[in-house]
Amino acid sequence: MTTLLEGKSQSTTPSKSSYISGIDALRALAVTSVIIYHLHEGWLPGGFVGVDIFFAISGYLITKTLIERNVTSAWRFFTGFYRRRFQRIAPALFVYVAFVSACTAYFVPKSFLGQGALNTAKWAVFGASNIQLVASSDGYFGDRMPYNPFVQTWSLGVEEQFYLIYPIILLLVGIGLQRSNRLLAGVGKLILIVLTVGSLAFCVWQTKADPLRSFYLLPSRFWELSVGALLYLLVSRVSGHRLNNPVHNKKVFGLGAALIGVSLAYATVAKFPFWWAIPAVFGGLAMIHVAHNVPEGPTSRTRELLTSRPIVFIGKISYSLYLWHWGIFVLMRWTIGIETPATKVLALVLTLLASWLSYKLIETPPRRNSWVKARPDLAVILAGLLAGLLCFQTVTSVTAWAVKHNKKASVPWFRDTRAISDMLNSLPKSSVGSGHKVIFVGDSHAGHYSYIAKWTAIKTKSSFLMIRQYGCGFVNLMHAAPSTCPTDQDMIDRIKLSTQPGDIVVLSSFSLPRIAELWGPLDKQALLAGIRSKQSDKDRARVLASSIKSVETLQSMGLHIVLAAPTPVFEAPPDRCHRWFNHNNPVCLPGFTTDRGYQLDLRAPVMRSYRALSAKTGAVLWDPFTLLCPADPCRSEVNNRFRYIDQHHLSANGNMVVFRDFLKLATSIWDGSYMRSGFVFTPAASKS
Repeated sequence: MTTLLEGKSQSTTPSKSSYISGIDALRALAVTSVIIYHLHEGWLPGGFVGVDIFFAISGYLITKTLIERNVTSAWRFFTGFYRRRFQRIAPALFVYVAFVSACTAYFVPKSFLGQGALNTAKWAVFGASNIQLVASSDGYFGDRMPYNPFVQTWSLGVEEQFYLIYPIILLLVGIGLQRSNRLLAGVGKLILIVLTVGSLAFCVWQTKADPLRSFYLLPSRFWELSVGALLYLLVSRVSGHRLNNPVHNKKVFGLGAALIGVSLAYATVAKFPFWWAIPAVFGGLAMIHVAHNVPEGPTSRTRELLTSRPIVFIGKISYSLYLWHWGIFVLMRWTIGIETPATKVLALVLTLLASWLSYKLIETPPRRNSWVKARPDLAVILAGLLAGLLCFQTVTSVTAWAVKHNKKASVPWFRDTRAISDMLNSLPKSSVGSGHKVIFVGDSHAGHYSYIAKWTAIKTKSSFLMIRQYGCGFVNLMHAAPSTCPTDQDMIDRIKLSTQPGDIVVLSSFSLPRIAELWGPLDKQALLAGIRSKQSDKDRARVLASSIKSVETLQSMGLHIVLAAPTPVFEAPPDRCHRWFNHNNPVCLPGFTTDRGYQLDLRAPVMRSYRALSAKTGAVLWDPFTLLCPADPCRSEVNNRFRYIDQHHLSANGNMVVFRDFLKLATSIWDGSYMRSGFVFTPAASKS
């Protein structure tokens, strides 16, 4: 973030000190807190508030830098300001984005977890990744966050958007102060105070009403930067202000340390940014005030310790640390893992090395090079814009390469095109589905049958449609869909608009618990105990009752309803674990097998609900389990071909395993000859 970049203020008027070593110490604390939190959340639960401390520092130093400059004209004021922003922000950011984009394209597979990362990179180039992350509903604490190496740039976006507004206000203050026009300076300060209070009030409301936007967007974050500005305008530069008496330093320091310490130890996502950002920001302000207010003369042991060379060094390279630590952590998470003590140490060593090189070779030269200093402000700004466009084009080119690379990497391991072609050529075509559709409806588990839908349409002269809402099951017999999902009636209305009597509607939702999270396996016995509990029985009974109504409503439209039973679930995701650099990743250690008996136990409760729904409504229950797991153990990989993309979604090869039976089912429904055994479709090939 840009506050990390603020080095020596370039004051043109005499001042106590243009460089404040104590602020570098505060930067070091803030960036270290963020790094510790990202390395292991449990070590410092509130470490993410380090970003809020940076916001306060940024508001203070930007104001100090601008006010201490002589305002000769509005044009020079703005061009000088944005020149310095480009020189300090752009070089390290653009190099980081370009380099890490290339690494992402190679190391990150096409998957749900990796989805959108390069898109975030494009928006980061222009200081808008926070907006993109909100638009994609991929919050800072969402499932994909730990796997997107550009998520940390959201805070740069907040600051850069602040810089579009704030200089206009500060120009009024600066001109007023320079011309001793108290009215003009007062108007500027009043505007800033009103915006600060308004932003804080909005933050209070939005944290509860819309947590994602309150976390990411400027309106609820403006106050965190502007209070730093107000500290400088109303206290630090006011000679004679009673808080500027060094006698208060110990008390103010103690208060600041307490506020920051409490935030780092106890801050929670549920109450953020309101109210946990408040103690972090005001604790940061207290520390900034003390750092600025250090008297001349001998220094105390505490000050010597806090401003020692190692700590100040961390503060100086903190911008690069903030950028590079996250990219390194994420790329390690995708490759060798970052869970063991050894890999954590390696991550920290790589972070320090990359950040030091970035500071020495990328950050510093554009600010100190005499040739660059001699260029006009506008020329430097235009050069920065051109560099941004070049970086954006680099990411665009890398994205295009990644699409081709991932497509190539999936063949034949996830999509054996030759085997698929041979299978399709071996099956006869018919016109039994002419004039009809096969529609898969549900969450991502409707989506994972997309190949079956396409192939069925080809072989029966029908058409196909996917109605899927990721994360939102429909007729999910394990639990009700979240409140943010479309209602059952919404889904029925969508189906009604897209179907006609005689169409086949396949209802498929993820109705088993995961046996592993993104970071590794879960307690299997605890999972079994959970799904066998009385509460789970009640949940299934509740959704069964509503599902009966939904299925009967669809049947009343003349639709053929097929209930797709749950497929096996695995611990290791093939898309993350099949390449040479993933083999030792802890996530991949369970391998590509799972116990068949456990899978049967896991699915037993929900299968009772599926059978009850089928018996009550007459809907066909299609169960591909024995096709995907004919013997113990169940395998997501057979003969170096992966039937699953990740822990529970079928690949094209997995679709191929079950397609013949689904085609037989669809054909028999349309020609009226489908077989039943307790309303369960049991073609000969699927018997075990």
